[in-house]
Amino acid sequence: MILLAPWFMVAAIAAASGVVALHFLARQRPRAAILPTARFVPDRPARSAGRSNRPTDLILLALRVITVLLAGLAFARPVREPARRSLARVVAADVSRAAHPDSGIGRRALTLIREGDALVVFDSAARVIRGSVLDTLRMLERSSARGSLSAALIASLRARDSLSLNAERVELVLVSPLALEEWDLATASIRSLWAGPVRLEKVPAAAESTRDRLAIDFRGSGSDPLRASLALLGAAATDADVRMVRGTPTADDSVWAGQGDRVLVAWPPEVKREQGANVAVVARTESDTVGAVIAGDVVLVAPFARVESPPAGRVIARWVDGEPAATEVAIGAGCIRTVAVPVESRGDLALRRSSRDLVAALSAPCGGHRRFGPLPDQVVSFLAGSGSAPRIAPLENERGRRSPATPWLLGGALLAVALEPLARRVRETA
Repeated sequence: MILLAPWFMVAAIAAASGVVALHFLARQRPRAAILPTARFVPDRPARSAGRSNRPTDLILLALRVITVLLAGLAFARPVREPARRSLARVVAADVSRAAHPDSGIGRRALTLIREGDALVVFDSAARVIRGSVLDTLRMLERSSARGSLSAALIASLRARDSLSLNAERVELVLVSPLALEEWDLATASIRSLWAGPVRLEKVPAAAESTRDRLAIDFRGSGSDPLRASLALLGAAATDADVRMVRGTPTADDSVWAGQGDRVLVAWPPEVKREQGANVAVVARTESDTVGAVIAGDVVLVAPFARVESPPAGRVIARWVDGEPAATEVAIGAGCIRTVAVPVESRGDLALRRSSRDLVAALSAPCGGHRRFGPLPDQVVSFLAGSGSAPRIAPLENERGRRSPATPWLLGGALLAVALEPLARRVRETA
């Protein structure tokens, strides 16, 4: 049995001690004194307070002490201390694109996880798996999204809080290739929130892209200004893993993108926008003009007539005011990017270096440029930490629990209060 708020019990014991001390002050008749006349007798009960060798009114004393102690115990919230095992694990499995397709992350995690442990599956987002953990591991599939160690650590912290109710120590096991692209500026600060070491189970990383140059299969009219951008990039090709469609993609285009690590760029031209035949983008409620578009480190400055927006998805490019200008959604093993950046056929916009850089940025592999190289040794050492998993105090995560005994204890205190008038009447009649 443990008390979730023991200071209430301490206060109750102090109050009960005060009640006992007051009962050593007895009120009794004073010593007899001879008065010359009755005029000098004070008009008040002939009682005076004095110390006694034993407490008076033992029944009242018992009722009052019981009332105070029961009320203090009720607010102290007694609960039964659960049985806690010595060690529990949070197993974080990396299913991002950085893991090699044959890395066997699911099989590795199966050998590490035990009954009662928590499983975290992560790529760009992390989720705590509850329930059928073993079935999830057997059906684990690699995704095409970029991995995020920050997301994995945050989800692991949440899982640790639930496990610490039934375990003295919680260990984090990270099954991941630990690729460069999975570390971001927030990872170090989030890692410091996990007390103790992290057990690293490194798996093989995926191979870096073997593309020696940018190649784009362009599907558009011969007079399209983007043809000039591709020509200056030297990226025009008929058989490439990037297909740029200047219009609405067909079903065949979507099937093609999902059959491999391919990028389908849907970039509707201004002509389609005027005809209202485009379904790849979403019409804005109000049209306006914006002065620049940003994609990673690329900034293209020009007056753009913004009349439509890309659909929901991972943001690839933004307007200078922060609104999405291009988004990406996964489809099979590839992805579809929708670009809502108008390119005027008049002027030299398509010939600028910044325009060519924007085309290259929007044609990058799914999830952005890939960096599957290993993290530096000093970063891995920081991530792993040292020592052993610290012991978690039993009350650390119990503060919000309710005690089932509280209503009964309060009821007992109220009953003792109700019995006090009866005890007074019995004493007066005695």
